[in-house]
Amino acid sequence: MAKPTRTAKELQQLVIDRIEAIPELRGQVTDAHRGGVIGIEAEEDGPNWTVRVLSDRNTHRSDIARIIRQLQMTYDMDD
Repeated sequence: MAKPTRTAKELQQLVIDRIEAIPELRGQVTDAHRGGVIGIEAEEDGPNWTVRVLSDRNTHRSDIARIIRQLQMTYDMDD
């Protein structure tokens, strides 16, 4: 079954809204703010978008990664 689609801008806003719902992250600038959402080559049943990585991967947070994965499972990016 096809997932609903959203534009890159809409997906970016969904990611940012969920990140900023975490009290300690509200107001902090993340890769989602700076790099936005980009399209990627989808593997079988995989996501067709991701957040552009601009920061050191050692500083990534599992809660933000979980937010992105949940949204990737929910929405595809509009072409």
